[in-house]
Amino acid sequence: MTVRAVEQFADPDISPGVLRRAYRRLAYLVPERVSAWIRADLEPIGVWAPVAIGAGAGIYFGLKTEPHAALAAGLLLGALGLAIFAHRLRSPGGKIFVGLVLAALGFAAADWRTAQVAAPMLDRELSIRSVTGELISVEDRVRMRRMVVVLHAIDGVSEEDLPARARISWRGGEFNAAPGDIIRMRAGLGPPPAPAAPGSFNFSRQLYFQQIGAVGFSVSPPQVIAKAESGWGGTFRTQIERVRAKLLHRITDAAPGEGGAIVAAIVTGKRDAITPRSRGALRDAGLAHMLAISGMHMGIATGLIFFVVRFGLATIEPLALHYPIKKWAASAALLSGFIYLILSGGGWSARRAFITAAIMFAAILVDRRALSLRNVAIAAAIILLTTPEALFHPGFQMSFAAVTALIAGYEWFGRSADPDRSFSVMARARRYLIALGATDTIAAVATAPFALYHFNRVALYSLPANVLAMPLLGFWVIPAAIVALMLTPFGFDAWAWRISAQGVEAMLAIATEVSSWRGAVSFTWQWPPGALLVMTTGGLWFCLARSPLRLAGIAAIPLTALIVAAAAPPQVFVAASGLNAGVVLPDDDQMAVFSTRRDRFSASVWGEAAGFDRDDAKPLAMDEIGVCDARGCVLTIKATVASFISDRRALGEDCARADLVVAFFPVSAADWRRCDAVLIDRRSVWRRGAHAVWLKPNGAIKITTVAGQSGHRPWTGD
Repeated sequence: MTVRAVEQFADPDISPGVLRRAYRRLAYLVPERVSAWIRADLEPIGVWAPVAIGAGAGIYFGLKTEPHAALAAGLLLGALGLAIFAHRLRSPGGKIFVGLVLAALGFAAADWRTAQVAAPMLDRELSIRSVTGELISVEDRVRMRRMVVVLHAIDGVSEEDLPARARISWRGGEFNAAPGDIIRMRAGLGPPPAPAAPGSFNFSRQLYFQQIGAVGFSVSPPQVIAKAESGWGGTFRTQIERVRAKLLHRITDAAPGEGGAIVAAIVTGKRDAITPRSRGALRDAGLAHMLAISGMHMGIATGLIFFVVRFGLATIEPLALHYPIKKWAASAALLSGFIYLILSGGGWSARRAFITAAIMFAAILVDRRALSLRNVAIAAAIILLTTPEALFHPGFQMSFAAVTALIAGYEWFGRSADPDRSFSVMARARRYLIALGATDTIAAVATAPFALYHFNRVALYSLPANVLAMPLLGFWVIPAAIVALMLTPFGFDAWAWRISAQGVEAMLAIATEVSSWRGAVSFTWQWPPGALLVMTTGGLWFCLARSPLRLAGIAAIPLTALIVAAAAPPQVFVAASGLNAGVVLPDDDQMAVFSTRRDRFSASVWGEAAGFDRDDAKPLAMDEIGVCDARGCVLTIKATVASFISDRRALGEDCARADLVVAFFPVSAADWRRCDAVLIDRRSVWRRGAHAVWLKPNGAIKITTVAGQSGHRPWTGD
């Protein structure tokens, strides 16, 4: 009918009435076909479940104030009622109501999790004083140790105001404590750091969900005063931390240097011993993913165990003929994956990788398909329901983006594969290289938006780096590490750790070479959250839909580009301390700061938000580009006169001649009223957090604050 109607359009002898009827027929057919495609795309509700759960959790975290305790339960019960009502009426939109139930479930999970981990947080800086608590973990960094302590007492802090945990750094050499010890030290503590700029990573929210309500530094080595007395759960956790710490030192002692530090990171998840230089080389070459316990590591490790066990059992003819050796091998791989999860510390990417691997091997045990998007959806749903705060973590986002895109891509390749393809050695090698290149390309494209959003940079030469380095990881580094782990209980593991570290050194050489190529990294200014939301929505639709409508997901790319292009970075930043400020110099790809000694971390965050290279773009002092004296500096930015003052005596004069005044001291209410300029003082920063300022060409000044974006939530300390 459609073809006939089109032919009628081409015939000049057809009457207008026939043309109108043909047009109406086309208008009827197209929406009918589109609606059929949409129903088909939404039919596998299981793969869309984590999307709905994540949307609900995202709505909760996006609120500016904490919702009433009954709201989550009310939303969930209301959505359930609507879904049941629609099911009884056999409504065609029933799946929409199921999606609402899942979204309400995600909202409720986030609300419950926030209440579950609630604990006091320090609201002020504390001077050096005695701190006592149980040491539960230690990270050995390049120049210091970072401890997480379950607090028992802080001098001058009441029991009801005592945070549950503190993260304390110690830069000295003397250190005799181990997880499970009760320690005492003298330390200066403060509240968890708020974002260094509006829109930057929210460390206070991350630490809140770890129940860390204080951070600081120790000025004395921790003294062990007793052993902790805890239940079996605490004892198990302590023993695991001790094993991880001992294994870390065993690896680095057997293989000193960067290779050993990275092998230790791959095995134990402790990455703090890796030097910034190696981190930078791996990051700029697109190989930073090898430092995280991801699906790649879990897949290679468990896959090798599965293959070796199955191959070994297959050589024993009675077992191979009469017993399900494939299932035995899957069970062995599942157990090895669980051990790897425990040794690695159980981070989000490791949990996702283990859950996916566990589902895959469980599918083998019940004779089902092992690798599918449904398995990935189950893993994502489990993580979002148990730890919904993972939704905003870069590791969670990039991990699931990569694995979703890879499985969707390989499903498409599988449908188009030639069943009569050759299985000769050369043909297999050729397909391996093609698959390796395709895998890296798909993963790089899928994770690039998240890298640009969170880190303001993306590696452009990750394809050649991964094609060269990943075979070393899969056939050299991880196999040698598995052998070393198996030999560790017998004390014969040192040689295997050295072999594994040599493979890493070869990978580092590749990373160093690729990262040195011109244009290896592309930088961008801070994306607005809406840009990432659009890109994520389009990518999910493209990967999860099955009809031709999936191509609509590609429209997210130009739309995201337009959103990012329209969101220019701020021209002025004011630090959360109220003692420093920075100005963006886009023509020079640099920042100028009032003080080059204060708030250095904040200055690096400002440079990243402006799209500068954090490693190369060292901030200038304002006196190099502006008119400065002992009282402050005056700069002209986009025809706007901005004054930065540290002396109260300059306030009156600068308020009269400047358009924007940043005062690094509290300003009285009377002086506020007398000031004709837009004024930011230290008190306003105390109240609202770090500021970002946009200077418009027409003279308008727009100010955004951390408090304005974050609102008043449990993790903001309000």
